[in-house]
Amino acid sequence: MMTQPIQMFENLTSETAPVGRKDITKVAFSFEERRLLELRARYARAELMANSLGDALLWVGRRYTRLVAAFKADFKLRAAEAQLLRMTDRELADLGLARGDIPFAVREAAEGIAPQFDTVTGGMIAANQNLHRAA
Repeated sequence: MMTQPIQMFENLTSETAPVGRKDITKVAFSFEERRLLELRARYARAELMANSLGDALLWVGRRYTRLVAAFKADFKLRAAEAQLLRMTDRELADLGLARGDIPFAVREAAEGIAPQFDTVTGGMIAANQNLHRAA
């Protein structure tokens, strides 16, 4: 693959060819046109860098916010589990929980799943209920 050599700005010209003619007319940029072009290029490059940096900072900020929120949620879940684990078996039975159901009940409550109640007895159905009972 052939590559083009790097052109210096002084060598650049505007090439135009009138319709139907094969010769190309070269028009050189004036000093003022060259200065304005360089100035516009600098502003465009600065704007691109500023936008990129701003977007990167916003992205990092969102990731940081999500990380902090995840830690807070995890600490709340652990605090709820610890509170339930400090209860006696009698207090847990009054809530309709067994000690082994605590992690499941806390996770279900955190996910917004409503606890299931047995319509016949009015008690709660265990969170870790095994639906495939041995015959």
